Amino acid sequence: MADVIEKVETYCLELPYAQVVHFHSVTEDRGRYLIIRLVTANGAEGIAESICRPAQTGDTPQELAADVIKHLEPMILGADATDDGVFAAVAESQAPIAARAIVDVALWDLKGKILGQPAWRLLGPGPAAPVPVAWIVHGNTVAEQVAEAVKAIDVRGFSALKLKTWKKSMDDVDMVRAVREAVGPDRVIWVDANGSYTLDEARAVFPHMAELGIAFIEDPCVYDDYAAIAALARDLPIPVLGDKPCQRFSDAQALIESGAAGALSVKPRRTGITEALAIINLAEEAGVPVVIGTDSESRIGSLARIHLRAAMPSLAPWPTETHFFGKLADDVFAGEFIFENGCITVTDAPGFGAGLDLAKLMKMAA
Repeated sequence: MADVIEKVETYCLELPYAQVVHFHSVTEDRGRYLIIRLVTANGAEGIAESICRPAQTGDTPQELAADVIKHLEPMILGADATDDGVFAAVAESQAPIAARAIVDVALWDLKGKILGQPAWRLLGPGPAAPVPVAWIVHGNTVAEQVAEAVKAIDVRGFSALKLKTWKKSMDDVDMVRAVREAVGPDRVIWVDANGSYTLDEARAVFPHMAELGIAFIEDPCVYDDYAAIAALARDLPIPVLGDKPCQRFSDAQALIESGAAGALSVKPRRTGITEALAIINLAEEAGVPVVIGTDSESRIGSLARIHLRAAMPSLAPWPTETHFFGKLADDVFAGEFIFENGCITVTDAPGFGAGLDLAKLMKMAA
């Protein structure tokens, strides 16, 4: 019984950003995270992390930790992480969505470590190839956004860009054009409005971005009327990427069936790995592209997302948004992290290949 889960540990911590980051709903100089560690009797560990940004996620690290302990610890203590039944029990529990997701990710890491296999090999057909990574530009002015985009490509080595379009006017088109001219015609770029446009504004502005080679328009409007968004999607010359409304498998079904999204963003903070796989398979059958979205993850969370992306060849050619490690000044990661030529490469290390610097973790934990 050495492989059964003996302990569930939770750590709440703050990770500093290299510089202030301007999100749509909040500006921060650091992020608040929960890290969980599932430990077996023989010392194998499964780890996972989750950003907790109350203005966006609705929870704090302490609240998410309490949800994990209250709802999920009783069912996973004594469980074998190689048994599919424990994954099903977590998925079917009444725990909040983020608690189920973080435990699911940790279980996949633990399963790989127990079996001595990299997670990508357990998750899909592979073979694992280097995964291209997109940098999300958070500058305020056009000059700031152009400078950040150029630095991301030329200095940091990222291979694609996501731009925030919050002006709700032709100013957004001018910004996208300026970035496109600065980085050249071949870089993959998509835009994210964070639901800030009205339907009329979206119809007036976004068609002008088609000539700029934009891959997707993410959440152009609030998804309060799927029929209206589907009509908008039919009118736009660029596919609509559904992010915020794609919380669960049932949401993905509704988005695809209604035509309210021509592409999906899958984020393991809300789906875990198991449900993400189900959504990816659903989208593949429907011929709908999938992007693995960012959850403001450190290198620990990055590798979980990269293993998922690397395991699923159908997700090519779209880059993953797993870039936020580049915006952190520090984290508690231990292990090998290979980022070069705009890509992250997974290794054959068991699980997701991420470990914890326990000394640093204890120092940084609240």
